[in-house]
Amino acid sequence: MSPTPAPQAVPATGELSTAEILQWQGKFRRVFVLLIGFGTIALKWAGVINSDSVVARATSPHYALVFGAVLIIAYLVFIQLMLGIIARRRFAGQDAVIVAVVADMLLLFSAVYVVTPPSEYSRALIIAIFPVQFTQLYFGQRATVYNLACVAVFYTVVVLAASDHGMLPELAERFWDLALFLLGTLLFVLLQGHIAKRLKRIVQVFEKAQEGDFSLEYDEAADRMPDAITVIGRAYNRMRGHLETIVLTDPLSGCFNRRGFDQLAVREVSRALRGNHPLSVLALDVDHFKRINDEYGHLTGDEVLREMGLLLRETARLGDVVARYGGEEFEILAPDTNHEGAQILAYRIQHAFRTRPFAAVGVERAVTISIGIASEIARNDQIAQVLIARADEALYVAKRNGRDRTELWHPGMRAFDGSLPGRRSIELNAMKIDE
Repeated sequence: MSPTPAPQAVPATGELSTAEILQWQGKFRRVFVLLIGFGTIALKWAGVINSDSVVARATSPHYALVFGAVLIIAYLVFIQLMLGIIARRRFAGQDAVIVAVVADMLLLFSAVYVVTPPSEYSRALIIAIFPVQFTQLYFGQRATVYNLACVAVFYTVVVLAASDHGMLPELAERFWDLALFLLGTLLFVLLQGHIAKRLKRIVQVFEKAQEGDFSLEYDEAADRMPDAITVIGRAYNRMRGHLETIVLTDPLSGCFNRRGFDQLAVREVSRALRGNHPLSVLALDVDHFKRINDEYGHLTGDEVLREMGLLLRETARLGDVVARYGGEEFEILAPDTNHEGAQILAYRIQHAFRTRPFAAVGVERAVTISIGIASEIARNDQIAQVLIARADEALYVAKRNGRDRTELWHPGMRAFDGSLPGRRSIELNAMKIDE
């Protein structure tokens, strides 16, 4: 027994599934057929419009209209059954789309053959434009090709059948109508496909931005025929830098925020893995920051953090990633840096703090920091998280050992009794030293 397909969930991008689209289109199909189909039959029955057709001449106009009504009812029953199956399975594949397309075209050209004068068969081509547009818009070019194939085949069948009954002279004109329809519709399909590809590109740009990644920009050069989509892409490109600043930067310190740090860490880890390069993380924390807030107020504390962010950005190297990780804790990711290079960077930072007074508190109040360092060769994509945890543990050892100092993480290091080396433990978060 073949496995039952898994329910088709809504994609993470927010797109509608095929089952959802067929469900709402099924309601539209029923309303459209009821209004157009039975409306046409009612008008023909009342003699308002011509009820001549191949079937009407073979039987009678009223029998032909009854047969047309039966076709419509059979179609409605079929659509209801199909929607019921889709609702139970909560899944619909490309085969369900093809079945719906064939059913639409079969009803259209069967009804045309039964209740429409052969001289007006071009009406079927006009009506067929609408389902073709819907198919292209929601199901893509493959389903649209099936739709056009159905139009060509069913139109040819009814035209030849009417000609066999002697009711449709000038076959060349009828097939010229079909050729013009196919040519115009194919041009429309190609244009819509081009637009769909460009919309997909701009959706990818916005999805990246939603994740906080602004590295991707909209490629304006690929738009050979600029239009409204190009205008949207240009507007995004103009705003990209500003959005990146808003989303990835801490407004107080001017450094990256945690989200920005994590995003850039992914990029640097990937680069380090390719070259088997070392990475270092420095965890920095202001000593006795709580006392600064208590003595000078929180506004002064914010000014200290602002000055600290500026000092760290000035002291760090060009390729280093400086971020405010939370509260008064900062992190620096140093690419291509082993433990010796990280220690040199840490000493330079501490020297800058010891020698530069902070304007927010004046020369009478020194602002010092404790630093924890962790370094390792990048061997897997989890290295950033491991280094952050290790640097954090080394930071708390530096605080425990007197503050205003640097500690390098090593195997077996314990920040507190019971904590595990290389992991940010519950004790580390719950048992912070008085700051």
